[in-house]
This record gives sequence, C-alpha cells and structure tokens, in this order.
Amino acid sequence: MAFAATDPSETIGEIPHLADFTFHKTLPDIDFDGVPVAGLDADFYRRPVGDRLLSVGVYRFGGAETHRAWGWVGEPHCSWHAYRDPATGAFDGPFQGCPELRLLLDGTRARGFELGSGSLARRYSTRRRLLGQGRPLAGALQPGRPAGVPDRGHGDREPEEQPAAGEQRRSAR
Repeated sequence: MAFAATDPSETIGEIPHLADFTFHKTLPDIDFDGVPVAGLDADFYRRPVGDRLLSVGVYRFGGAETHRAWGWVGEPHCSWHAYRDPATGAFDGPFQGCPELRLLLDGTRARGFELGSGSLARRYSTRRRLLGQGRPLAGALQPGRPAGVPDRGHGDREPEEQPAAGEQRRSAR
C-alpha cells in the first residue's frame, strides 16, 4: 500500500521536536520594538522541509524555557507558537501566529514581560525583591497589568549565509 507524502505546511502546526533540527544560533537579551529584555535569550534551530527552511526559536528566561515560536525563514511572522507551563513543564498550545508578548516598561527600559492572555497569561520580571532585601534577581513570576508592546520579531526570519557543512556558530546577531 502506498502512502501520499504529507504536505510540509500541514505538519508544522505540531510542537517541534528539536532532535529533528540543527542548531543555528543563540541570541541573548532578545529585543522587542528595539527594547532589549535582560535575561530573555533564544536558541534558534532550523531544518529543511521541501525547498524551504523551518526555524524554531526556543525562548528562555532566567535559564527556564518560556515559549517556542516557529515558522518559515524569509517570512516576517511566526506560523505557530506554544507557551511552556512553569508549574508542570508541559506546553500550552500550539496556537497559530506569533506569541502574545507585552513588555512591562519602566520608562524606556523593560522591567519584564507578559506572555499569553487570559488563563494562559504569565508575567516575568527582570527584578524582584528577595525577602524584603533590595537586590534585584532575574526570573520571577509576578502578578500585575502589562504595558502593551507588540512582538515584532524573533531574530531568525531573515535568510542569511549558512555556515559550511559541519560548522556551528553560536554568536549573537
């Protein structure tokens, strides 16, 4: 019995298994609308699918994965995304399009960000108080209301020169 080949555009709606991808690059302190978020880093992976390149960004804050976003290299927006539940480690999603990310601003500096909305909303702060002490620590979840800034880029949608076969680059853009 012969099976028809699956259209690659139909299969990218599943949460990517990183074992199927090749590491591409790491970007520290990802920025949104030109505002860097201290401690929000992303590792990008790619794999060929037909005549296209599929890219997945694995976003980490304070070392813990917060979400993944994936789509085609050369397209300006994500095709899909999923949020990581910090309590269980499971994923919420996948959902179509780019993740909902709003910056929490202190003037023009990011003091954190909020991912998702409704029951999926999770807030991450670049500063928190440790038992009443005045030292800022990274990676804290905090309740509150965000300032709105749209998610405008994932740092891996533009085609670029590929490293030679077998070569890996781990440099920031």
